[in-house]
Amino acid sequence: MPQLSRLDRVRGCLLGLAVGDALGAPLEGLSAQQIRAHYGVVVDYVDGARAWKKKPYRWRMPGLYSDDTQQALALCDVLLEGGGIDPDRLADIYLRLSTPKGTYVGAHRGVGRSFRQVLSALERGVSPRESGQESAGIGAAMRIAPLALYFEKDDAEALFGAAMAASLMTHRDIRSLAGALAVAHAVRRLIDGEFRDPSLLFRLAADVAREESKIANRYGDVVSSLATRRQSLSSSIAHTESLLDLTRERAFAGLVEQANRHGAEPVCKRPTMGFPPACIPTCLYLLVTTDSFEEAMIEVVNLGGDADSTGAILGALLGAHYGIDAIPDRWLSRLQNRDAIDVRAHALARRSTEGLQIPDLVSREHELSALEGACRERLQAHSQNGGDLGANRRL
Repeated sequence: MPQLSRLDRVRGCLLGLAVGDALGAPLEGLSAQQIRAHYGVVVDYVDGARAWKKKPYRWRMPGLYSDDTQQALALCDVLLEGGGIDPDRLADIYLRLSTPKGTYVGAHRGVGRSFRQVLSALERGVSPRESGQESAGIGAAMRIAPLALYFEKDDAEALFGAAMAASLMTHRDIRSLAGALAVAHAVRRLIDGEFRDPSLLFRLAADVAREESKIANRYGDVVSSLATRRQSLSSSIAHTESLLDLTRERAFAGLVEQANRHGAEPVCKRPTMGFPPACIPTCLYLLVTTDSFEEAMIEVVNLGGDADSTGAILGALLGAHYGIDAIPDRWLSRLQNRDAIDVRAHALARRSTEGLQIPDLVSREHELSALEGACRERLQAHSQNGGDLGANRRL
């Protein structure tokens, strides 16, 4: 692989996150068998209408990312404005995206129940330091990559503090918090050019074990599941190395079995469940056992499950390793809002917005959500007129 600059990797990471999210968003909630039945093998953006015929709210504008990338971009802007994570500023962005009232979640796209509960709490005036939910979801990890792109390698304490500030406002379970730090450390190591070999898994497991101890020592009064799940993430990541020589089928079964040992609720049935001890080891497994951005991304989104979040996490990891030029042009060229994402990557790499025009996040996301709504209406009209709900229309 040619020598990559830090900027190549930072751009690859942030755009890779958005590409993976956009590829997976229409497939979220489907099983691998359902994806094959409706689409064969998904290799490009789809709108989801074929698989979700009776659920138009699940239809997506091809190439448009979900709340995973929206929240990552919000982190970018808060970092670039203040040099760290201010929970009040972050909450303000989330709330402005959720307006106007009475529109369910406003411009937020594809948010889950836990995040809706956070929005509801923030709207009622609950402090962002107290709005975190106890469910062990993947939301903190899916958006965290910008922090690893912003903070320097030797600024581990600042990375930890910012990750906790960004994560506690939505998640209080140790598995979710450690999951966010696991992704942050993985991105940091890959940005620095570390090899994606089996030893990476052990280095990451050690990183996360240290962070789990820090979380317990510093935040034990607010973090849940410490008594029984304190080392779930570090042990799950370390266990992944033992699966590398197995067949895909057996390795995925092993990832599911390991996730269930760490209290998956509901019971984990697929490796891409939105549960940190399932999703994050699966992304690391695919990072290590594939040979290109495209190969890994196609494999993960076709597994279904929480396809947007696994796509976002793996896309960030792959982009940090392979760089911007490894992302297929057919995905980059059709990624909605690409320029606004890319300019934020440049700013993160420089830790400055000087000389750069950063588009307003909230107004642009409202525009994109309106465009998706119009796309959905056209799809519905096409269906009502007897048209076929195909897989890859440019609407």
